[in-house]
Amino acid sequence: MQLHMSIFCCTFVGKFRRVMIALILSLVLHVTPGESVGAAVDSARAVYAERGEKTTILIEPGTYCEELTIDVPGLTLRNASRKPSIGLKNGGVDADSEAVRLTWYYGHGYQYKSMGSRVNYGGSRERLWNASVLVTAPDFRAENIIFENSFNLYVCAKEAADSLVDISQSDMPWTEKERPKKVMPVRPKEAGSTEVQKKHYRERAAAISFTETATNAVLKNCRAVGRQDVLYGDEGASIYWQGGVLQGGVDFIFGGMTMAVDKATIVANINGEKGDKCYISAGRKTPPTPLSKGEKDQVESRKSKAESRGLLFYKCHIRLATEEELDNLTPPLSTGRGSSSVQERREMVWLARPWRWWGETVWAYTTWDEGILNPEGWSLGLVKDKEGFNPANPCPNSYEYKSQDGSAGRPAWVKVLSKPVLPDGTKITPKKWVKM
Repeated sequence: MQLHMSIFCCTFVGKFRRVMIALILSLVLHVTPGESVGAAVDSARAVYAERGEKTTILIEPGTYCEELTIDVPGLTLRNASRKPSIGLKNGGVDADSEAVRLTWYYGHGYQYKSMGSRVNYGGSRERLWNASVLVTAPDFRAENIIFENSFNLYVCAKEAADSLVDISQSDMPWTEKERPKKVMPVRPKEAGSTEVQKKHYRERAAAISFTETATNAVLKNCRAVGRQDVLYGDEGASIYWQGGVLQGGVDFIFGGMTMAVDKATIVANINGEKGDKCYISAGRKTPPTPLSKGEKDQVESRKSKAESRGLLFYKCHIRLATEEELDNLTPPLSTGRGSSSVQERREMVWLARPWRWWGETVWAYTTWDEGILNPEGWSLGLVKDKEGFNPANPCPNSYEYKSQDGSAGRPAWVKVLSKPVLPDGTKITPKKWVKM
């Protein structure tokens, strides 16, 4: 890992004098394959604690298999290639030669020996759905980076070398809430196996998650990829996602965060198996409640969350995963590699399945490949008959504007807007959404 300290001066040359406008110190770290991105984050943390400097970590193309926590304010991760890529190949097992891929392999319901005392089934929010990258600090930036959890995609070399603990063991330290209610399928052990892409293996395994303190995050031309629960954000987090790719299958962009997805490609990771469906977004938010006695010291925090928004998808395009991005597509080709016609995966994509009835979701100027979107487009599967459910108006913060099909076939509870303005007067523009 190389370290560079840079000094940038901004000057103004007048007729009679020179005025120094600003002096900015920045730390630049350089990581190459075989080195650790986590070690670079540790270095950035040490410098930030002492000097309060922002850090850029330049990462050379390659796959970096390590669990990362971004807890340094103002940290930037950037692909160091002159021609950066976020492409995948070989059924999603490999990344393009000019890509930087940050990945890990822990998934919900499976206990690996490398976890030690960490309990990985139910209840625990330690890693927010087993996030490969967990962001807890404000002002995080990423450019041309692939964020991945390989758990539902392929068996990576590190997982193959690790050992799984039988989660049905009685001597595991489960609380009653955490004790598994089912025995999970035995996972293949061969490195490179894509058998785990099949539906019955699927469990929660996020590529990247944001805590409530992860405010003002900006990700440009990045890719987040997995199958279930790919990108999560706590209520209070704010994320601007510009361009790039968001790729997953089940409720894979989810949480109570304020997030604007601006002109991204959204890829549905469905393979044609019976019952395999794609729900893109699952918004949630705490409904407004009056303050009780003893809560006056929490007024500002409550106010901040009340003023936050939900999920905005702006001028995005939706398509199905290709053979290069996802293996085990149905029906198989005679060559043994996967393929699937649109017919096999027809109308299997939903725009949203709200996680809580108060969650806010807006889809504006959305397009998609012909035949893949279910006409209903929105589902009540996660809120129906739950606490607070009102059949007359089940999810009041659900909006669509100028979708490709004119929102034909949508449920009555989805509000189809006649202009790009929400009922509260909020204009539908990505940067204003996240208050950039």
